[in-house]
Amino acid sequence: MQFEKRDAITLIGREGRGDGARGGQWVPPLWRDLQLHMAEIASLVKREPDGRPSGIWGAMSDVSRRFKPWEGEGLYLAGCEAEPSAQAPAGWAKWTIPAAEYLVVDCTPQTYGAVFQQTLLHVLPENGLELAGAVHEYYDPQSKAGGMSLYFPVRHV
Repeated sequence: MQFEKRDAITLIGREGRGDGARGGQWVPPLWRDLQLHMAEIASLVKREPDGRPSGIWGAMSDVSRRFKPWEGEGLYLAGCEAEPSAQAPAGWAKWTIPAAEYLVVDCTPQTYGAVFQQTLLHVLPENGLELAGAVHEYYDPQSKAGGMSLYFPVRHV
């Protein structure tokens, strides 16, 4: 198992709200919108030394914005890491995900659902772990095969 402690993560992106059971309908348009308008936030995005974005995230929160798992309805942000002091332009949202320790599980878009369920229903309980908040998706900008990781918060730090 791979664990990772992360300081608070600041993201700027496109936010949506919808039925958690129908995320496949309202989440993909957020990603398309982010891709189409990325130039508007390009100067705010944290970058690696080679110029690529430091982090591209699909972040989730309950509607109270306390970063708890979805209960019926939820919030989703398709976004990029930014400096904490960055200000979101009009039409963009800024989220700061609290610091946490995560169980990190790799997957692809094709294995996402199965890996998500396997981790929630088996990996966490079989290892004496509990979900401490909403799960987040990290997309590797260097992956050509759609590589991504799911970040399951197991402890607030």
